[in-house]
Amino acid sequence: MSKQPKKGAVSDFDFESYRQTVIQGLMQGKGLTGEEGLLKPLIANFIEGALSAELEDNLAQSKAEGTANKRNGKQSKQIRTESGEVEVHYSRDREGTFEPLTVKKRHHEFGLRLDNQILELYAMSNSVSDIRTHLERMYGAQMSESRISNVINQTWDRVEAWRNAPLAPMLAVLFIDAVHVDVRRDGQVRRIALYVMYGISIEGERQVIALIPGQGAEGAVEWGRCLEQLKQRGLQDVLYICSDGLSGLREVIAEAFPLANIQRCVVHKIRNTFRLLDEKDSRQVLRQLKEVYHAVNEAEARRKLDDFGRYWDGKYDLVVNLWLKDWEDLMGCMNLSPALKKLIYTTNAIENLNREIRRVTKAKAGWVSDRALLIQLFLALDRKRSSWNKNVFEWNAIHRELAATHGERFTKYIS
Repeated sequence: MSKQPKKGAVSDFDFESYRQTVIQGLMQGKGLTGEEGLLKPLIANFIEGALSAELEDNLAQSKAEGTANKRNGKQSKQIRTESGEVEVHYSRDREGTFEPLTVKKRHHEFGLRLDNQILELYAMSNSVSDIRTHLERMYGAQMSESRISNVINQTWDRVEAWRNAPLAPMLAVLFIDAVHVDVRRDGQVRRIALYVMYGISIEGERQVIALIPGQGAEGAVEWGRCLEQLKQRGLQDVLYICSDGLSGLREVIAEAFPLANIQRCVVHKIRNTFRLLDEKDSRQVLRQLKEVYHAVNEAEARRKLDDFGRYWDGKYDLVVNLWLKDWEDLMGCMNLSPALKKLIYTTNAIENLNREIRRVTKAKAGWVSDRALLIQLFLALDRKRSSWNKNVFEWNAIHRELAATHGERFTKYIS
């Protein structure tokens, strides 16, 4: 005699008939997921089966404990799933004490984790309205824009925790640069500098140190304020600070971190040099200037610059003078090993970070607030944190060089 299903169990599901329906639907070009998804009946059946099994176990446990709880009628509700919205039918218990795990009471989602999906979509630069449309089309989720905004704004505590997190007392390298973005302030959209700080710890780990919205255009005084914030978070010393050639920046760096070696970004200097060149000369000039900053030491670099001056005598004297004006900062890396020199002679490391920031911000006409800007950037950069937090290649050799070059100033921070 065939085994009878338990009382109250989900009715048998005709899998063979359903299988034929799915095959025919696929041949007609229908999809498995979405509002018209072919998987929806199967998902509904599985959810109903799980709810029924949970209730059956709960009633059995109640009976064992001497409680007379029983099934008490049927209910139905719409459940949002990854395959679209489905209707499920389930039994209640008489006492109303049963709390299912598959889909909890008053919940209408199954396995979606919509809050995480909202943050992921926002991190990918989707607008709130685009996120609402996506969730509705994919999962039948009717979510208001205010509800989505609330999910996003709830991440502010995480942003604040990161912005105020204590820093290690020393950084081996600190790259600083600014990106300009549009933010609404006092009822007007203003172009401001976003101060970006990216560092390398004494263990060789790359880290996004800080993102600080400024008051207006990039300025040395604002940079002084930003560096002071790093000190307030616990940073005491930096071995090398790499930056562009903003006027007055050297002085504020020296005030904040007087022992730091300042390295002027050679690539920025090359770019500025190209503005003074005739196009037909640019390739030749680039080759010659590469010989300057790829020299084995400062003395050879100076000879190469003198050779350049003689070659272009009378035509590009201004280029020579511009390089000599910043010579000390450009040569900060010249006596280092090739590995360490390659690491700090340019701000390319932070340029990669800046490109991601520009990608995220370019789609916005203007941010409604500094807070909205920082939430978006935090989520976007956190989503790709493996790109920014990876360790420097062959750091052990650089570590030994730093210990030999800087002595106790460096080694006292090594645990």
